[in-house]
Amino acid sequence: MTIKNYAILAVSFAVLISLFAGKAFSSDYTEGKIIFKSKCQVCHFIEGDGNLVSAYQRQYRPKDFSKSISWEGLSEEKIKFVLMRGQGVMRPIPLNAEESKALTGYMMNELKK
Repeated sequence: MTIKNYAILAVSFAVLISLFAGKAFSSDYTEGKIIFKSKCQVCHFIEGDGNLVSAYQRQYRPKDFSKSISWEGLSEEKIKFVLMRGQGVMRPIPLNAEESKALTGYMMNELKK
């Protein structure tokens, strides 16, 4: 094989990798957002999403993850721990490992400011 053939082969391989890699190289947090909206946003509403403050929120004050103060001392491990065990009035949220990873990825990369 000549150098030209190697170059064509390398470029072809790189194009194939980029076409078929899909989610492996993407930062798509859509699944995590769906989980957050269906399981978390009932209590942990995001400011600016048009949600009204309910009596529950006034009494228990769950974290509003749109505010940077809510992230003080909060890590991905802590989020996973609270999801599994609950905290205060929050009950555990039954998620499998993939859902937990998607949710924490969305929270750490899209909500955290």
